[in-house]
Amino acid sequence: MIDSPYNNNNREFTIKEGCPWYEAQQTYGAPNVNWCEPTVCATINEPANTWSNLGYILIGLALIKKMNEPLMRMFGLCVFVMGSLSFTYHATNNYLTQYFDFVGMFLMMSFLLAFNILRVIGSNPRQIYTLFWFLFSMNTIIFMCFDIMDIAVQKMMLMNAVPVILFDIISGFKEKRLHEYKYFFLCVLSLVAAQVFAIIDIKRIYCDPENIILHGHVIWHILGAFGMLFAGLHINKLLRYRI
Repeated sequence: MIDSPYNNNNREFTIKEGCPWYEAQQTYGAPNVNWCEPTVCATINEPANTWSNLGYILIGLALIKKMNEPLMRMFGLCVFVMGSLSFTYHATNNYLTQYFDFVGMFLMMSFLLAFNILRVIGSNPRQIYTLFWFLFSMNTIIFMCFDIMDIAVQKMMLMNAVPVILFDIISGFKEKRLHEYKYFFLCVLSLVAAQVFAIIDIKRIYCDPENIILHGHVIWHILGAFGMLFAGLHINKLLRYRI
């Protein structure tokens, strides 16, 4: 096991020679984290971690198809892309696809951050597009800087999540609507619980490699998908009483 949960330099090469994606892992490098689920010699080499992303994909599709609000469909697309890229990363297990896994998360977090920044400053959150792409670009640049400086790139999610939560609460307080924040608190609870299970997995507090279904990172995906559903319902409710 590596010295720390996330290590940009000391990466474990887990795919055996002759197996699918071996050459890709050798070419692009291994991910900077090795989850409990062992890799198998197959096209999808982390089956449980891969297929558990279907929750994100299905919820993203549901938000795209069921919501009439363009901003909600945009959020649904971000969730769908995030799930699809995470699916690809866990199926192939190399640093290039891990980078694109983060691209998906940056799309989702940049949307939420832009949405809440505009609410805090009193602007219409529907005018999100310029700020969204600026924040996404900044996340991408910071990712590369973190990698060069050997700072765990996973810390970027906390850097995004904290202001998202704070700005949302500040906006709810200003708008006097915190009593209507049921979906917001369900979202935060789901994502905090998801992070707990991810830590349990990566630190090997509980790890049963022979269990082909249940792993901490699988639960992270499942709870995270519920978090995205609650986030979508929260945003939809906010948009109903804004211009």
